Amino acid sequence: MLLLEIHIADQCYLAPQTHVDHLSQLLPTMAPEQDARGRPMLHAELGALLGHQAKEKPDRYHALTITLRRRTVLLLVDRVDRLTQPEEVLPLPALMRKHLARPWFTGAVILEQRLLLVLDLQRIATDVALGVA
Repeated sequence: MLLLEIHIADQCYLAPQTHVDHLSQLLPTMAPEQDARGRPMLHAELGALLGHQAKEKPDRYHALTITLRRRTVLLLVDRVDRLTQPEEVLPLPALMRKHLARPWFTGAVILEQRLLLVLDLQRIATDVALGVA
């Protein structure tokens, strides 16, 4: 499975490439208002959703477009660096999953001697669309 390396503030996460329909760069004031079907597009800063306080706004965001059945969600991150294909994605233990505020993490990967959490971007986008994020 190919994973995107996503950077938010001083944190790094991974997410399946298949969850993202389109990756682009944009200025914070230039986010599109409508998707390709003319429906209002929802925007959310992924760092804020994950509880990160931005010290300063970046000059440019990477935008992860996730198309759901009825809505399109644009998740804004500081940057996306590369694709990686780890040997193994370890599922989170049940005890840990039970104590998460939201079920937005699917597992963990050890990459270059770092433990990185794997995000479920489709679940995050669904929660944003439903207004529960």
